[in-house]
Amino acid sequence: MKPKGTPTPRGAVPVPPVDPGTGNQFPEPSGTGGTGCPLFEPLAAFLERTKDLPPLSWLIEGVVPDSGNLLIVAAPGAGKTFLALVIAKTAAAAGRPSLLVLEEGRPRSMFDRFTALAFPADAPVLIAHRKGVRLEDEAIRAQIAEFLRTHEAPVVVFDPFSSLFLGNENDTEAVNQAKEHVQRLATVNPRALIVLLHHTSKAGERGEGPAIYAARGSTVLPGWADMQVNLSREDTPRGSMRVAFVAQVAKGRDVETAQRFRFTLSLGDGSVTIDDVSEAAAQDREQQVRRALVSATAPLNKSRLAELVGGRKQDALRAIDAMEARGELKREGRGYILASDTATEGEP
Repeated sequence: MKPKGTPTPRGAVPVPPVDPGTGNQFPEPSGTGGTGCPLFEPLAAFLERTKDLPPLSWLIEGVVPDSGNLLIVAAPGAGKTFLALVIAKTAAAAGRPSLLVLEEGRPRSMFDRFTALAFPADAPVLIAHRKGVRLEDEAIRAQIAEFLRTHEAPVVVFDPFSSLFLGNENDTEAVNQAKEHVQRLATVNPRALIVLLHHTSKAGERGEGPAIYAARGSTVLPGWADMQVNLSREDTPRGSMRVAFVAQVAKGRDVETAQRFRFTLSLGDGSVTIDDVSEAAAQDREQQVRRALVSATAPLNKSRLAELVGGRKQDALRAIDAMEARGELKREGRGYILASDTATEGEP
C-alpha cells in the first residue's frame, strides 16, 4: 500500500481512498466525476440534471419521509422507540426491509413491544439488540453498508445515538466524526431512510429555546437531518392498552415546520391512528394569550406575555404575531391588550 502522503505519479489516474472496513472506494464528491471534472457546474446544467428527480414523498404522511435522514428527539419514555417500530412496520407493509440497531430496553420489553404492535413474525426486519454496536467499528459499518447496498429501499434505525459512539456528545468534533460515519452509510443507497433517535436536553424538556435545538449535546445532528421530529408523551387512561404521543415537525427542508401529529397506538392489534393537531394546538395557545391579557391589570409586553402562555417560547410568539396580524391584539404603550371586540372571548 502506498504510504500516506505519497504523491500520485505523473500520468497515473488518482484512485479514491478505500474504506478499510468495507474494502470499497469512498464515493467521489458530487460533481467532481473523479477524473478532473470541475467541482462547480452552471445553474442551467444543475437544473437540467435535477428537473426529473422525484419530489418529496412520505412513508408516514407529514412525519416520516420516504428516504433521507430523519432525527427523532424525545425525553426517555416519550415514545421514540415506539415510533421507530411503527416506521419499521409501515416499511415492512410496503415490502421494504429494516435494520434496527436497538441499544436500550430489556429483551422481554422489546418482545412485548413487537407483539403489542402485532408485528408479523416474517416481517423483513433484522435486529441487533444490545449488541454493543459502535459507529467507530469499521467491521460493523461494513455489515450495515452491505445491508444498504443489497436492498432497494431499506430503512436503518439507530436507537439511541448516545449509545452508539464513545465520544462526548457535547464535543462538536466527536459528534461530527460520528455523524460522518452515519452519513457515509447514508450515501451507500440514496433511496434509504436513515433514522437516528436521540434524547432531548433538559431545556428541550422544559420547552425552552428553538424546537430544532431540543436535542441533547452538540447541534451537529440537527444540521445533519433532512427532517427532525420532536416527541412529547401524552397521557392515556389507565388500562386502556393505548400509547399516545405528539410528533412536532421541528425541521423539514421541504415541508412546513411546527406541524403537530398525535399518534395513538393500540397495544394488541397494533393499529395506529394519526391525527393532525396543529390547528388545535395553535388555537389553544391563542386562548391562553387571551386569558393572560384578560387577567392582566396592565398591558403586557411580548416577552412577558409569552412567558405567561408557557410552553415553547417560539410557539407562543408565533401565536401572538398571528393574533396581532388579525387585529385581535393591539399595542398600548410597550405592551399588548385585547381588542375590545375580542376581550370577552378570553374570559374564563
